[in-house]
Amino acid sequence: MLSKDTKSRKIWHFGGNGMKIFPFVATLSTACSLLLLSSPARAASQNPSFLQQGSVGWSVSVLQQELQDLGYNPGPSRGYFNAQTTFALEEFQSQAHLQADGILGPLTHRALIRALKRHYDDIQAPLGQTDLTYGDYGPGVVTLQGDLSQLGYNPGPADGVFNRQTGQAVMAFQSHEGLVVDEIVGPKTYQALCHALGYSSGSNASGSVAPAPVPSPSSQVSSSPWVLGYYTQYTQASTSSQNSLAQHLHTISAIAPLWYTYRANGELIKHGYHRAWVRAYAREHHIALYPVVTNAYGNDRILTNQTLRQQIVNQLAEMAREDGYQGYNIDFEGLNYWDEGPLTAFVKALSEKLTPLGKTVTIAVIPRTAQDPYNRAYNYQALAPYVSKIVLMTYDYHDIGSAPGPVAPINWVNQAIQYAITRVNPEKIVLGLAVYGYNWASNGQTVEIHANQARSLAAQYGVPIKWNPLSDEPEFTYQSQGMTHTVYFENGYSDAFKLQLVKQYHLGGVAIWRLGDEDPHLWTVLSRMGFSH
Repeated sequence: MLSKDTKSRKIWHFGGNGMKIFPFVATLSTACSLLLLSSPARAASQNPSFLQQGSVGWSVSVLQQELQDLGYNPGPSRGYFNAQTTFALEEFQSQAHLQADGILGPLTHRALIRALKRHYDDIQAPLGQTDLTYGDYGPGVVTLQGDLSQLGYNPGPADGVFNRQTGQAVMAFQSHEGLVVDEIVGPKTYQALCHALGYSSGSNASGSVAPAPVPSPSSQVSSSPWVLGYYTQYTQASTSSQNSLAQHLHTISAIAPLWYTYRANGELIKHGYHRAWVRAYAREHHIALYPVVTNAYGNDRILTNQTLRQQIVNQLAEMAREDGYQGYNIDFEGLNYWDEGPLTAFVKALSEKLTPLGKTVTIAVIPRTAQDPYNRAYNYQALAPYVSKIVLMTYDYHDIGSAPGPVAPINWVNQAIQYAITRVNPEKIVLGLAVYGYNWASNGQTVEIHANQARSLAAQYGVPIKWNPLSDEPEFTYQSQGMTHTVYFENGYSDAFKLQLVKQYHLGGVAIWRLGDEDPHLWTVLSRMGFSH
């Protein structure tokens, strides 16, 4: 999670997994019925037999959050089933044609699961099931873009994002068909598309009738998940993180600037520019500040040497007090299994120093899964009592030193979450979001790439961006100077699949690596999925 030059240090963990990814070419007039996700709602995840007024605990918190997701108002998700929660549940029961008794029993539990499944499926709707317009995203938009391309219009790459270029293609089609030119793909525009493509309106290409839209209450989430942005400034002139922060203050909860690295001898190296300005800006705009603390070259001596360890803890506590930090984001990598105890001891000591100051420790960890024997230095259960958040660095599954492949395949991300939430309260887990990708050349040279760069590159070489349904990530290949280039990258649409998991598992939030590199559409997705303040 450091500079681009240091990401390759994760090769020993993420590269060479032998996973086969079969490319998916979206022949999109036949994709009208595709649902690229399958994410059943985790309704009342504890599967309680009964919850009612007076019940307390995590199951109640889950119920309250899910009622909020569905647009009801059960009050804050504090784990106490009060009168407001009862009233919200009665409203839901009435809408579901159940006995409105305010008790979560088996029938209500099953109805809640079905309602949440429909709610989480909103972005999965195939073309024709719901209106589409500027700012929308999902498989329906992928289908639309493919259909428009097939008809000779130019909606841009089939990346699932309804952007201005897609809108212009829609309006050109509407004008040609004598329809109202409003940039909205409603029933009439959909029927005209079906007719132009040669299949009957109301059906998709395979002949099955498109399902009717399912009404659901509008979302009125009273609280938003935590949104952490990693903040970098590698040169004095670079302003990309600064600009991204300034433009999205309504969404970002906290920033983690890459400022501090400790060498093996305990020497502190300071990074970044304009640190005083960033501190003042964050304070003015009520953005929490958690500077990143790293270990140079993966050294563990600052952990295993107790004297050094305590000196560093004391120094960090004093800086937090003087500079007004809300805490730190500890990102110690390259550790071995025998560092588990020293790492936990360091975090415990730092927490004990910061807690009396009203400050907290957060920690970034290379994710573990049940099948993964690596990264045993990160004992989630041992660390949890001393940290407010655990950031899963769910990216670089394939990286700059590995064979080509997805950066954050959805199945692996899901496994990493499931491993974590069986050991730590989900509210402490923050999911890392990649906003970049890689361009692998057949001569072994690999460079980092971002969504806008990837789209421009595909357009330059006249190749389609394909959607990989196994990894839920876009990819494409092209030829240049006798070499084959393979590109995988994350965009707002692929990150939406990860955001669904955050909602599904009731995680504590997301961490964006890094501010300034992101697909601009990510902010639309975050807002629409309830991550804005």
